[in-house]
Amino acid sequence: MADLDFQSLVEEHYDRLFRAARFMCADPQAAEDLVQETFLAAGENLERFQGRSSPYTWLYGILLNKWRRWVRRRKRRVFSLQSMGWDDQSSNAAELVPSDLPGPPDAAQEHEAAERVRSAIAQLPEDHRAVVVLRFVEDLSYQEIGEILDCPLGTVKSRIHYALKKIGKELASVGLGPD
Repeated sequence: MADLDFQSLVEEHYDRLFRAARFMCADPQAAEDLVQETFLAAGENLERFQGRSSPYTWLYGILLNKWRRWVRRRKRRVFSLQSMGWDDQSSNAAELVPSDLPGPPDAAQEHEAAERVRSAIAQLPEDHRAVVVLRFVEDLSYQEIGEILDCPLGTVKSRIHYALKKIGKELASVGLGPD
């Protein structure tokens, strides 16, 4: 795709990719490194981008591959999403708490509920965590998720279903979800 310019690619997508990388790993320096590696790989392969997906989808696929390698290098250590320093008002994590539950009466309880959701997400297997991040943090469609993960739409739906079921079960065990 001739009109894809590396500088504009970085300017347009850096913040969003960094936010996703920061969600994936607790270490801000590791997140920064992942994004840098992503853009290096994208720059080296810019002429191979054919426009079959959006530039962000293409970049996110590269980031996801870089993150998977990073996880393997760290011997699949479980990452704590609680230490990621999310700004709860800017994340979609609260959307994972069922809306029919009574709202927490104060900010401390709301923070605790968000921490429980993050903890439940952290316990998911890698493939389920990836679809949750893509759907609820990055707000991507099922089709875009399928393109990034290179899997069929049915697989994406199934992974999201089972991931949400596991999160719900974990939240129920601590009194936040349906019994």
